[in-house]
Parts: sequence; C-alpha cells; structure tokens
Amino acid sequence: MDALTRCLLKKPFNQTSIKDIAAAAKINHGMLHYYYKSKEDILLNYIEFVIEDYKTIFEDWMASKTPDFKDPEDMLRACLDFAYHRITSNRDLSKIFIEFQELAIYNPKIKKKLRKAYSEWIETVHILLTRACKEEASVPHISAGLVAFSEGISLLSLILDKDDAEIKKLFKAFQEQFIQYFMKSITQ
Repeated sequence: MDALTRCLLKKPFNQTSIKDIAAAAKINHGMLHYYYKSKEDILLNYIEFVIEDYKTIFEDWMASKTPDFKDPEDMLRACLDFAYHRITSNRDLSKIFIEFQELAIYNPKIKKKLRKAYSEWIETVHILLTRACKEEASVPHISAGLVAFSEGISLLSLILDKDDAEIKKLFKAFQEQFIQYFMKSITQ
C-alpha cells in the first residue's frame, strides 16, 4: 500500500502499472498478481486500507484526548484541528483522493469504495457532534457539510496553489464561525 502511495505521487493511477507498484514495493510483480486480481483490485484494497488507517489514527487520538476536553466547544475545536492537520492539509492524501474522485465518476466499484470512505467520515463527525450536544435534528446535515467543506479546502489548496498559511487562515475562520453557530444552535 505504501508502494502504491509512492507511485501515485509520481504519476496518475492510469499511468501506473503493476510492475511500477511491484518495483516500488521491491517485490516481483508476479507476487502482486498472486494476491490481487488486477490493478483495480489493488486500488480498491488501497482505498480500504486508507479508510481503516485514518479511522484507527483518529480513534486512538480521540481515546487519548477525551479526558482533556473541558466542554463540547473544546472537543469540537480539537477535533476540527485534528481533521485539518491530519486530513485536509495533507497534500499527498488530497492529491491521491482527488484523482480517485475522478476515477469514481466512471467506475462503479471505485465509487462504491469512496462512498464508503466519505460515509464513514461523515458518520464519525456525526458521532462527535452528537457527543457535543443532545440536539440531533441538524447534526446529519452539519456533519456532511463539514466533510464537504474540508474536501473543498483540500481541492482549493491544490488547484489554487495557495500557501499553507493562507489556507490555514481560511480554515480557522470557518472553524470559528462553525463553532459559534453550532454552540449557539445547541443552547437555544
């Protein structure tokens, strides 16, 4: 999986061969054929790997930080910061997943895997927001909106080639507006 990451950072998936992936992994390409049916199968397993890896990272971080949260606002701020630093501002991850989004338009198997990835991310945000408040009505929409905004920031930072300080400032401004809105909505 790490070898595929290295390959995808050099050239697009459709220009990456199984031999390229095997060379990056320092194994014989026949070994990849033994474990995977096709290059698409490697990609589908890669997406699953990334989903599980980031879920584990977040769950471990959350378990270690939960006692530190003073209140729901503190938890939201910390979680948004975590998501920004680990996912949204990760240019390598963004570059790879933006390509996968394009592939998903034409490939139902990739679309299904990405749908799973985004559904799980939205569900994680939903769980966090529900922990922060008992008000359930708007939480699903807000969760999806936060994920969409984070993905948009990732895309903008790559396409507009904005420097990290400018993107971080934009994200922080949104984060503060979101937290104010959300905290106000749950206290009314």
